Amino acid sequence: MVLFPRFWRGLPYPPEYLAEVYREIDMVEDPSLYKAHDMPVTLPQALSAPTPRQNPPASVDKFYRPSAKGAKGYEDKLVKGLIKQQFQDKTDIDYDVIDFIQHVWKFKPGDIPYSSYELDRANCHSYAKLEYERIDGISYQEITGERACCSAFENIIRGVCHELTPAIPFDEREFPLVFSFLHDRTPKGDYAKFKPDFGYAPAVELNEHTWAHWGAYGELKKKRATPNIGPTTRIVITKTRIERLVKEWELRQQPGKGKEKGSLSSSSTSNHATPSSVTSPTTQSRKRKAKGPAEPCVSKRTKTSHGTRKTVDLTGNEVQSAKYANELLSHGIRNYATGFLVEETSMSLWYVDRMGLVKSRSFDIFRNPQLFLLVIAALHFANRAQLGMNPLIEFPANVFQSYDSAVLRLPRAVDHTKEPVEELSFGLRITKAKPLVVAYGALGRGTTIVPIKAQGRAKELFGSENLVAKMSWQPINREDTEDQLIRVIRRKLGKRKKTRRYLKHIVDLKCSLDLTDAELNLPRASMMLPEAYEPRLFRVLILREYLPLEYVRSLDDFQRVFIDAVKAHHKVYEIVGVLHCDISAGNVVFYRDDVGHAIGVLADWDLAAYKLDLDDVEKWMRLVEAHYMRRASENSESQDTDLPEGDPPPSNNPAKKGPRYRTGTGPFMALDLLDGLPIFHGYRHDLESFFYLLCYFCGTFNPPKPSESKGTFRFLAGWENGNLSAVAKAKMNFLLKRKDNPEDELNMFDSLFKDTHDVYRPLVIKWIQPLYKLFKIVPKVSTDVSLTIVSILEEREAGSVRKERQLAKKLKKQCEDADKYLTYEKFIEVLL
Repeated sequence: MVLFPRFWRGLPYPPEYLAEVYREIDMVEDPSLYKAHDMPVTLPQALSAPTPRQNPPASVDKFYRPSAKGAKGYEDKLVKGLIKQQFQDKTDIDYDVIDFIQHVWKFKPGDIPYSSYELDRANCHSYAKLEYERIDGISYQEITGERACCSAFENIIRGVCHELTPAIPFDEREFPLVFSFLHDRTPKGDYAKFKPDFGYAPAVELNEHTWAHWGAYGELKKKRATPNIGPTTRIVITKTRIERLVKEWELRQQPGKGKEKGSLSSSSTSNHATPSSVTSPTTQSRKRKAKGPAEPCVSKRTKTSHGTRKTVDLTGNEVQSAKYANELLSHGIRNYATGFLVEETSMSLWYVDRMGLVKSRSFDIFRNPQLFLLVIAALHFANRAQLGMNPLIEFPANVFQSYDSAVLRLPRAVDHTKEPVEELSFGLRITKAKPLVVAYGALGRGTTIVPIKAQGRAKELFGSENLVAKMSWQPINREDTEDQLIRVIRRKLGKRKKTRRYLKHIVDLKCSLDLTDAELNLPRASMMLPEAYEPRLFRVLILREYLPLEYVRSLDDFQRVFIDAVKAHHKVYEIVGVLHCDISAGNVVFYRDDVGHAIGVLADWDLAAYKLDLDDVEKWMRLVEAHYMRRASENSESQDTDLPEGDPPPSNNPAKKGPRYRTGTGPFMALDLLDGLPIFHGYRHDLESFFYLLCYFCGTFNPPKPSESKGTFRFLAGWENGNLSAVAKAKMNFLLKRKDNPEDELNMFDSLFKDTHDVYRPLVIKWIQPLYKLFKIVPKVSTDVSLTIVSILEEREAGSVRKERQLAKKLKKQCEDADKYLTYEKFIEVLL
């Protein structure tokens, strides 16, 4: 089965977090409407939290699993709220249209086949005179004119495509896609049922469209009729205009000549034979002063954020466009997603990768038809890589109907001994039982797990066992990378005869590959944008395939797996000095040996870090300094306080630039770490995470039925919450055996194990109750540590260095006392 490293079942954010985001953001309602029976549930329904004794309601539960047949999946409003928040400081707007097409789709004005082109008169007139109009019925809402508008726009583009390749069959293009209006069809996806107006997809029936196979998307918004586009109006792009566009572009490529980047060329804005009075309100209201290439244009909608980065307040239509890019990047094996947004007659181009969003300047498709032609031609002739699909994946005969016949080719790699190897190939073996798993969301690591099988030279090196490729975009500033740490751990454990037996409990890395954005030809690498919010590189790890805990078959299976993981974790800490820092239900996995016994394995080391010496008070001071400076730079904002776990800090050195997220996965994080205060991750924190994992498994796991291959985990209210402060409160009540609500019949500890399956109930008495006596000290330790850290921060603000150092020594003593009490020896004694 596929090994997937994150706990949220492939999803980066739980529903409560999305609901909180939506509640805090004043979303502008889009003109897109639903029929009454398709309308999302109301926000109070989405926010209703289930009790631990109940299965979650559909409005919450569907956030945790791929959309089932007949389910809506992720709620539209909540996803929009998340996108609006995520993209606000990771967006660049008003990028030059021609430069956008050149860098993203690798298409230049000179690539247009020289000819004269004319936009279809009847469809231009039909599109111009139509508008959307809401009609409210007794039991439904609909928009009249939408189908006609979109059909006319589709015919305009298809007409140009036919002129571009009048005598060339579609299948002779490198990547033959068809521009289609989706009508009432929704592309198939794993997470939600979102429907853009248009898609560039293989020539299949509309009901066969899937997000994984799309090349690009398109969205159209039209509220009013466009004047002066009559039935006899001709919109022609002559050879002369194309030649002028080419010469203008060539001039701009010469240093010190032509127009600056960030401004439209003169030929682009002239009106030749086009209706001069047709002007987009959006275009008029967003005219910007031209900037040079090193300083892209900044919109009036932006404002200063952290450092020199600007924030952008996306409009409702823009959020909807970004939502579709988000869906594209959540399906298939992609590096980026592209599309366009048309508002009235004004078109903007969209590019989204794992680091942010780039939106082009808007242009009028009727006043600047040569730019419209350039967009159509670029998309028409684009290949897979130019549309954002990972170039390491190859398909036979350019047929892109599914991934199961594709091949992953690595031009080079580094094996487990750090020796270089070249030209490795792996066949993808994606089936319903072993699907491609992609983390939901456009930004961040975008972890993708691909089941593979070695071929050729790779088979000679790694054998014929089942493998997975773990692909992700990792922070470029992280010092101790996952592949490096795995190699160090396995090398040091393998040196000693006594520790060599622990190798089978550490994930087996076959080889790895790092590629920069430039090596992958990522458009961002050549677009001369400001530095990415968080620069990233693409990493591929080839690993042995393991089974997740859902495939545990018996009490004995789980006991073996859990004990193996605890022992291996301690041995790595003892011998190598590395802490895992992300113990969770998704990172403890297993395989079966030759006799069928379950062998526990500790996987996903991408948040791991070397342990720190508590004797160095200066390290504490630097950590406090980093926290204090960050809080000051954010002007006491709390936007990161409630975020679920994202990417890891690059190292335990607070001076290093890195993402502002804590390590760990919320439901299993130690109480000390949930408050976001500056404290080093210690061994006792991982031990505490093991305890929470044990409680979670026993309290929520439903074993598989005889006819099923795997079991399921029930939703655990309180712990599975994106607001880490809420998680801290729930765990505090759990450890203190308090009720979450006064009207509850049971306290949170007893409530969790009320519905424990009979198979695993013995573990509650044998393991959990003795360990609870050990960990019930955690609330007091956490409270004392938190109060001391707060006092340190107060003294820092007051400028009292002497008191600050005294408190730092007190904090060190508190942590040392806790470390002496919460030990591996006491923990493992209960398990054995």
